[in-house]
Amino acid sequence: MPASRKTTTMNIELAALESELAYRGPERRGGENAGLVRLMACVLDEVDYGLMLLSANALVVHANHAALRELGSNHPLELRSRRLRARDNHEQQALGDALDAARHRGVRCLLNLGTAPARVGLSIVPLPLPLSNSASGNAVLLTLQRAQLVEKLSVGAFARERGLSQREEEVLTALCEGLRPTQIAERMGVAVATVRSHVHNLKEKTHCNSMVELVKQVALLPPLVTALKNSPMMS
Repeated sequence: MPASRKTTTMNIELAALESELAYRGPERRGGENAGLVRLMACVLDEVDYGLMLLSANALVVHANHAALRELGSNHPLELRSRRLRARDNHEQQALGDALDAARHRGVRCLLNLGTAPARVGLSIVPLPLPLSNSASGNAVLLTLQRAQLVEKLSVGAFARERGLSQREEEVLTALCEGLRPTQIAERMGVAVATVRSHVHNLKEKTHCNSMVELVKQVALLPPLVTALKNSPMMS
């Protein structure tokens, strides 16, 4: 497809999405574009990073399952009446400034909020549509830092594919959490030599030369989302 035709098609689709998200009428769910909106929400929900889509008037249009799972009581961010806020008043100013810069000036940024161990990073990216009929400017995609390097579901899928034993999977999970062999041995209630034997078997079965290479191989897998999906699209 020629580049000009691709651009035209994209503009039509984005315009349809903007219209659907901006419209609040009673027949919205049955409208022609409702399927596109639901598809977009499904796509966001299948990504194992916390993603939030904000309209140009700063309302959260959609927060995917990973984002809602992350926003617990210890997280430095919270949702209040469809608005994203920092729990700390001092950090709220920085968050507000970053969102305003993205919405009104198209500025991207990386932001760190909170204190250890609850400190998190997030990216704020302006999108080419307002997604609102009451404000001009940019919609914003906000991506939360993952809580851990590798999700347990990904480790389990990897273990099944490679024919790992249950104990080997436990060791691999612990390695992906950053634990040392001595810490893994203490957690599992076995000797360090036993853990090292499992690590040797893991490297043999996965054709890796080191623990670093092994963890990297798992970390680079496409993210698999857990089955705990119970939040509808915010509207």
